[in-house]
Amino acid sequence: MSESHLFRITRGQLRQAEEAQAEIREAVEEAGCRLPHLTLVPPDPMTGVAGVDLGMVESAMVLRLAEVIRAGVDALAAEDRPEVEATVTPLQPPNIGDPVVDLSRGMVGTYSGPDDKGWSITPLFWGEPWTADPKNVRTATLNEQVRAEHPPTKVG
Repeated sequence: MSESHLFRITRGQLRQAEEAQAEIREAVEEAGCRLPHLTLVPPDPMTGVAGVDLGMVESAMVLRLAEVIRAGVDALAAEDRPEVEATVTPLQPPNIGDPVVDLSRGMVGTYSGPDDKGWSITPLFWGEPWTADPKNVRTATLNEQVRAEHPPTKVG
């Protein structure tokens, strides 16, 4: 039996939340702080959205994290200032199979990989794959994914 679209979304959201939890735990410890109540929030059964709860954080830890974040923001801002003419950074393609929206067509599909003229997008259910300009493609939101799975039907 094949898994539902919502199940795939839920599994992806859970995986992302687990990665986020591990990343924030590591980053906080590197900053000399602790988040003892850091917990994974399981996926919501209706939306599939999962998350990370930071829990109760002592004010001294919050102040330290704010200091580290500000230092990081300043460092990033300095790195982002080009000394000479700016260069364009290529767009990072999604993973193959990731749901995406082609904004120029207003259509949801899955990323199939690069092709000669852009990114190949495959419709979720039927139709011909198309090539999209990467500048017009973004990751589909959970709402867009669910709506694409259940398109409106005519009655009568």
